[in-house]
Order: sequence, then structure tokens, then C-alpha cells
Amino acid sequence: MSESNPAEESIKHSIRKNGFPEKIVRLPFKPVYDACKKHGTSLTDVLDKLQDEQIFGKIIGNHLEFRSREKIDFKPTEASDSEEFSWLKGASNLKGFQDAAKDAMGEMTPEKMAEARKMVENMSDEEKMNLVKMFTQRFDSGNKK
Repeated sequence: MSESNPAEESIKHSIRKNGFPEKIVRLPFKPVYDACKKHGTSLTDVLDKLQDEQIFGKIIGNHLEFRSREKIDFKPTEASDSEEFSWLKGASNLKGFQDAAKDAMGEMTPEKMAEARKMVENMSDEEKMNLVKMFTQRFDSGNKK
């Protein structure tokens, strides 16, 4: 098993302290991002390692939301938050990500679309750049290795 780093351990400690895995836990994005940077690792790498431990994290606005597999896969026949995570599974490259995002957006209600649009509009330029950088690293990592 690969060794964890202090940022990963800190996330695990924080989410467990807040009720994970029984609860969906949200942590503020900036402190987590800063901790990763301080310890010389990318947030993408930390999220990938956590996913290997069945801890699924995703950026939602100014927060990182963490769910257990049970919180993602429950009631798969109903429209649920699990769909928000499932579209990432097939996106192994930027083109795949774009196609998967279009499919996911096509299934969103107008209210969810408005909420997503408002969330992005309220992000600072730095947060938007960090989001683009994270997606670029996550879905285009094959070109760098």
C-alpha cells in the first residue's frame, strides 16, 4: 500500500471527526488545498489516494465534499446525488470529461443548472483557475507521465 502524506491524514481525521462515513462531510476548499501545497502534493493526487480507500471527494463551490461508497451508490434507480459522482468515472481524458459533463448537464434540472451557474459566478478568479488546473491534471495526466 502506498504511504499517505500529512494532508491526506489530516483530511481523513477531519472527515471522521465530523461523522464520516455515516455522514456526507464538507470541508472548506482553501485550507485543504493549502495543506496539500504545503506538503508538496497535489489535491488531485490526494483525492485519488482517498478514492482508493473508498473515500470519494469532489469540489462543490468553495468546499470539498466527501462521501462513502454507500452514500454514492444508494438507491441507484432514483435520481440522486450519486449521479453527480458517476459521470466522472468515464472521463479518463479531457474529451471524455467534456462528453461526460454534457451528458450530466443534460440530466440536471433547471434548478440544479441555475445553482451550478450561480456557484461558478460566485467563485473568485483564483478559485476558477484552481478548478481548471485540477481538472486539467486529473483528466490529462497521461500526457505528463
